[in-house]
Amino acid sequence: MRPIRSRTGRVVAVLAAVSLLAAACSSDPNDSALDEPKPDTVAPTTAAKEGDADPDPGAPDTTDAGADDDPAPTPDEPAGDGASEETPSSDEPGTDEADAAAAAASLRQFDECDAVLSYVQEHAAQAVGPWGLGGGFGIDEALEEGAIAVDAAADGEFASLQPGVDYSTSNVQEAGIDEPDVAKTDGRRMVVASENRVHVVDVTGPVPVLTATVEIGDHWISNLLLHDDRALVFASQWDVIVPFAEPGGAASDLGPTSRWGPTTGIVEIDLSGATPLITRRLDIEGDYIGARLTDGVVRLVTSSRPHAIPWAVPETADLAAQDRATGANRDLIAGTTVDDWLPRFALSDASGTATAGGRLVDCERVWVPPHYAGPGTLSVTTIDISSIGLDGPMDTSSIMSDGSTVYASLDHLFVTTTRWHDWRIEPAGPGGGAPVETEIHMFDITGRAASTYIGSASVTGTVLNQYSMSSHEGHLRIATTTIPPWQFEGDASSESLVTVFAVSAAGLSEVGQVGGLGIGERIFAVRYLGDVAAVVTFRQVDPLYLLDLSDPSAPTVRGELKITGYSAYLHPLGDDLLLGVGQEATDEGRTLGTQVSLFDIADLDRPERIAQWTAPGAHSQVEFNALAFLHWQPRDLAVLPLNQYPFDDAAATPPFLGAVALDTSGTKLTERARFSHADPPLRKCRESREITVRPDGSEEPGPWERYCWYDTDWQAQVTASAVVGDRLYLASHKGLESISLESLERVSLLPWSG
Repeated sequence: MRPIRSRTGRVVAVLAAVSLLAAACSSDPNDSALDEPKPDTVAPTTAAKEGDADPDPGAPDTTDAGADDDPAPTPDEPAGDGASEETPSSDEPGTDEADAAAAAASLRQFDECDAVLSYVQEHAAQAVGPWGLGGGFGIDEALEEGAIAVDAAADGEFASLQPGVDYSTSNVQEAGIDEPDVAKTDGRRMVVASENRVHVVDVTGPVPVLTATVEIGDHWISNLLLHDDRALVFASQWDVIVPFAEPGGAASDLGPTSRWGPTTGIVEIDLSGATPLITRRLDIEGDYIGARLTDGVVRLVTSSRPHAIPWAVPETADLAAQDRATGANRDLIAGTTVDDWLPRFALSDASGTATAGGRLVDCERVWVPPHYAGPGTLSVTTIDISSIGLDGPMDTSSIMSDGSTVYASLDHLFVTTTRWHDWRIEPAGPGGGAPVETEIHMFDITGRAASTYIGSASVTGTVLNQYSMSSHEGHLRIATTTIPPWQFEGDASSESLVTVFAVSAAGLSEVGQVGGLGIGERIFAVRYLGDVAAVVTFRQVDPLYLLDLSDPSAPTVRGELKITGYSAYLHPLGDDLLLGVGQEATDEGRTLGTQVSLFDIADLDRPERIAQWTAPGAHSQVEFNALAFLHWQPRDLAVLPLNQYPFDDAAATPPFLGAVALDTSGTKLTERARFSHADPPLRKCRESREITVRPDGSEEPGPWERYCWYDTDWQAQVTASAVVGDRLYLASHKGLESISLESLERVSLLPWSG
């Protein structure tokens, strides 16, 4: 379903770092004014009618998300305030609990823009303060041609290359669901993102050859996807948002002011010819949360906030001035249009000329969670890029909420966020405040044309990352810690939970939960292995818990292993072996450096660590970015980026920036090799001494003290690794290194410049 797009100027903006502090985390007690449902767990029905989940891609497009004119309600749509309430029919699949929850707390979907505007205006007027809507709190978490061109006629020679056999793929969470990474390969080329450039490298020969470098303007690249002969580059930018009305729509009462704001840019690069070329660029208002690619369909998740509203501020600090500013801000809200609240997009061609633009989401594709979730908009944009790239069919579904963490299975996409909370009304967290909760928003992604919002649920605590979630045999499992990380100070009341939800067309329904994990600690890693979950908590020691989830209604803790340090990433090796990457620590919990552990989990009641490798003073990107990890099973080789700073006050030992290769065969962990793109570091020293000046003016010099350090080449940090044929490739901001898999010795180093 493709939006009707109007010719507009480009919508430009940027990823604002401060947006991480723009969300809030609990419900508004005034929600009853809209008669909205209150339960924490809801299972509303999907708005898509039977058969909509997988529409015929060749069928005519009848739903125009982003249409200029608001469609009139159809005869079967309810009147009232324009928000329809849906309940499950008796023949819908799902559990009885899900159906009961859905009947009690039905999903609200808007059917006209006036209803969207009324909703946001009413709630924003209640939440606005003297400084606008930022009063709450929450933690949310040019082409340069190369010397060699790729021969397009040779494509057939590489058509039989198999991922996982002839070349490695990104270390994704779920098989068949690709995730954006800083480097991608299809076995014949590597596409590597570095700062604001994309390097395309031919890896079919004995040494890699730089084909081209594509510069993405003033954007900072986050990561990229590779599909056939297209690369999609996800980038962010600071720029000015200029408000505008939809063509044919009413103009906003707000003046033509502008303000800084975030935008997510998607740049399409055509790799089919001899020279890679930028062909299109899509700019979407809002922060980039994540993306997934399945069978040529991209699903992009963004989170936007009200833009271009020139909030009044108090002229003085007294309460009367604050009240006047609050009143002025309520007047501003009353004068807004729907375009002041919903995100916009602009599509540009290779020349930078805007070919389409307007409201990103049609009002009929906007949903409301069971309770007020803040003034933000969480959007899932679906684009089928399989035939014509970013010009392909596009549809957006939005809910009035924020978003921070994305997880996807083959059938559903889940986005979580810390639940909206207005601290001015009620404090959140420990000490008598409202419990901190995580909202889970579920979308149906079984069709190619759209991602349809199904419903939301909530769970106590906060998630660590996407690995906190897993979908398995009709159930969603999610691990949370009751005390959020921004409030965690070894609170003795903290515990971690694993909650199981039944997933159906009716939504999410909680069916089981196990708690009591890591009392006084918080989660550092989670990995689900079918019916088993491995959960690592830490404060001073690292309990590795093994959970039996075979009965979704009665998850149980089977085994526990307490060791020093912790694992921040867990990777299954097969044969009941689990690899953990994290930090070693003292008995008091002080971290000492990178630790890689090998666990035997064959006996769920008695997990055992059978091997350990450490690098004192080191840390690895793998601890917070699983995509940085490579395990090449055919060679039993694990590769991880490593930055090591020895504990040496005299700086006698230089630091190491690069990567390390570990042998994971058998039951041992053996360091095979280290690789670095850094030049030998320069050691510098400075001497100084303190001079005491007496009252009579005489001086007493103190002893000379010497301080030494190394200049560090930060560009040499390894950002990605991949295997193609008999070569291991390591990427950094300096270049691409080719290494023999047989000898683990350098073959070549391709610099990005010079």
